[in-house]
Amino acid sequence: METILKSLLVAVSFLALTPAVHAESADSGVELAFMPSAMDVTLLNDGGKYVAIDLKKIAKGEKCHMEKDSVIMKIGPGTTPGTTLVRYAAPNLTHGGCPFMTEFELSNADYASARAEYNAKAEEASKKIDDLKKQLGDKWNELTKSAEPQKDAEPSKN
Repeated sequence: METILKSLLVAVSFLALTPAVHAESADSGVELAFMPSAMDVTLLNDGGKYVAIDLKKIAKGEKCHMEKDSVIMKIGPGTTPGTTLVRYAAPNLTHGGCPFMTEFELSNADYASARAEYNAKAEEASKKIDDLKKQLGDKWNELTKSAEPQKDAEPSKN
């Protein structure tokens, strides 16, 4: 459970820091998901990717290992029929894994499963936040209001 919560926090922070995701339109197809299972994937990045944690380079076409519940982002349809092109959307913190921003293909069925799991976890997190808001009542507003950036006085016009 702790691993899933960490993954969800990474995904949420990724959403907050990625302007492309905020600028998402109905037809952009950009969305986050969790890896449905641990598996080796084939790196599709041109020129390969450098794995900082292992201090090595993985060339295009070589394999690397993705762990279950790793945060991935849909890029679009895969080049192979029946696949979806995705990108590893979180940094690798363990040896032997895929480098940050690795592109690879998942079967459409695996991607649908990954997306459904992400949506379920996001809904669960939203319900927990709503429950916390109800439990805290006015204290929630006090806590979140103090965390908001303060508006400064209007800048002087020169």
